[in-house]
Amino acid sequence: MIKKLFWKIKEDLKKIFYYPVCSFGPNLSQDHKGYWKLRRTGDAPVLSHWQKQRADFVLGLIKPNSTVLDIGCGDGAVLQYLKDNAGVYGIGADIDDKSVELVRSLGLEAIKMDVTDLNRLNELPEVDYITGFEVIEHMPNPEQFIYLLKEKAREGFIFSVPNTGYYTHRLRMLFGMFPLQWIAHPGEHLRFWTVRDVKFWVKSVGFEMKNLILYEGLPILNKIWPSMYAQGIIIHIKNKD
Repeated sequence: MIKKLFWKIKEDLKKIFYYPVCSFGPNLSQDHKGYWKLRRTGDAPVLSHWQKQRADFVLGLIKPNSTVLDIGCGDGAVLQYLKDNAGVYGIGADIDDKSVELVRSLGLEAIKMDVTDLNRLNELPEVDYITGFEVIEHMPNPEQFIYLLKEKAREGFIFSVPNTGYYTHRLRMLFGMFPLQWIAHPGEHLRFWTVRDVKFWVKSVGFEMKNLILYEGLPILNKIWPSMYAQGIIIHIKNKD
């Protein structure tokens, strides 16, 4: 465990002064295909280490055989994992054509939609849970998003977001650079949350925090001081009774 801790610190420190190479679309816009080209490791859906760890936590939050609508579902690997381990009926929603194709190749239902278009949210089905893993930070209006969908999530929402309070983000700020949470375009993330921010945000938008889970980051230290040394945040919220 100590060896893993020092390896992780070494990898983290490399990123303090690092900037990715930008992949721009027309007129310097975001290029969704370029983004997924960097994210995907192949043509088949694959569950990464991060995704598996997060999905294992989510398994403890959902009821078996539930219906799950996964916003920004990507290749569908997470939905497939939830189906295999909890018998969920999974529905994916994504703007990317290739993602929709991959989800359907798994025998899962998929909806092609730009979920930032609030006028189309009423087209989404009613389910037990609405999930969004590393998605709402890309939205300019996540508050309106959950407000408009609150009646469609019977058991609530489960989101994951990066922890902007992670120590490497704090160090970048110390050296005059903004936290690095983008892959292909500096405009990917529009919203940022620390642990305190998440607690404030959930209360402010009128929802009830059911579970808050901090994961990944520096081994050992992420248990001692999670708001500083855990890299990701999982939020399970529901309407107040």
